[in-house]
Amino acid sequence: MTTQTIQIYIDQNQLAAQKNNNYSLYLAKMVNGAYTVIWQSMGPIATVGNPSYEYSNTFDITIPSYNVNYTNSTLTPGMSFTSGGVNTFIEVGQEVNLDKNGIFSGATQGTSGVITVNNELGGNPHEILLDASGNNVYVNTLSGMDIGPAVLTPKDTYQIWFESYQETGTIIAQNTSNVGTVSFSGQTEQIISYDASGLWVDGPLSSSNEFQLNKRDQATFDNFRNSVTNSLVEVVVALTPIVTVLVLGYLANNIIKKFSGNLKPTKITANKDGTLAMEFSNDVNLVRALLGGDAYISAVNSALMAAKSDQNFKLTGESWSISEQSSNLY
Repeated sequence: MTTQTIQIYIDQNQLAAQKNNNYSLYLAKMVNGAYTVIWQSMGPIATVGNPSYEYSNTFDITIPSYNVNYTNSTLTPGMSFTSGGVNTFIEVGQEVNLDKNGIFSGATQGTSGVITVNNELGGNPHEILLDASGNNVYVNTLSGMDIGPAVLTPKDTYQIWFESYQETGTIIAQNTSNVGTVSFSGQTEQIISYDASGLWVDGPLSSSNEFQLNKRDQATFDNFRNSVTNSLVEVVVALTPIVTVLVLGYLANNIIKKFSGNLKPTKITANKDGTLAMEFSNDVNLVRALLGGDAYISAVNSALMAAKSDQNFKLTGESWSISEQSSNLY
């Protein structure tokens, strides 16, 4: 079953502040136009079987199943008539055929992120999207379906916030403030960050922001700045399953646009073995002093996550492993 992934990054100074406040990180889904119940939460302190929130956090949410149907309606003086079909089970990313007799086929694989009805029924029937229990989610009352494909794009919206401890599954105790909002409308992955000023922003944290905020102290910073030299770090990305030559080439030529801040590769190469090699040429010791030992891997992972949410990159269910092949460690 398909999932929606929310990737959350938390500025490290804010991470310490929220944990010191003993705040938990919460996720709620909009249902019937309101956020009422806590869906998922992560506390400040990890326990067995219950991880805490950290700098990088991932919520994987199962996309619900649906039913699809249609309705025909006529209105003549003194009489109205409405007809429809049989509710037909479907999931996001699948399609069904509606034949000229008004009978649905079974659902088959379709276009990622949407529900498609291939309509052969005349009279412009109005498509209906229902939840798994048969309750209407959406009815197209403005226009009917023409002959051919009709596309439905379910929209799911979530809010994210920090607050004192509450149990998952309970009613949200009060009106929450300073919330982040994430919406899915055809996508399966989104990235949001809690920045140094305590604001929710779309996308990964800015590397330039992290450079300023994660100095261990001024003396350590000055020592590294006076001793570092330019050196080379090569990061290799292996995608699973292996992508096509066209997709790998597109990644090599365009993923540089997905790096935020100043930590960007100086050279990107698509290898014959299906991997992607990225070379970084800068003050490696200084970067690691300010951003941590996994700075390069984190930067590449954030860029790949941003590329995966961009349909132009044609990444769907791929996963990847990232490794440093050569580096100047301190």
